[in-house]
Amino acid sequence: MSTSPERHVDVSALQDLKEIMESEFETLIDTFIADSTNKLEELAAAIAASDADSLRKVAHSLKGSSSNICAGELSELARQLEFMGKEGTTSGAAAILQQLRGEFITVAAILQKNI
Repeated sequence: MSTSPERHVDVSALQDLKEIMESEFETLIDTFIADSTNKLEELAAAIAASDADSLRKVAHSLKGSSSNICAGELSELARQLEFMGKEGTTSGAAAILQQLRGEFITVAAILQKNI
């Protein structure tokens, strides 16, 4: 994990979100982590099947949810996969998915520390 959580999550914006959501914040984080874990598996399946449309759809969803919890790098990696899907290709997607998985592990740890 990077020494600076800010590289992975906008902690200040996350704290603002926590103040706004109050008791629902923990549910948001738990749901994000569970849903994202499933989306990572769906992305892997889409890549394995060379299914560019599924890659696009799942990556789009992950991009939005990552942005909502202030995880910019995670959202950017998902955007790259979404773009590949829009272009009708899965070539090279496995390498981006590997980066995305690593980033997700880091982000999930930061989020859990901030509950």
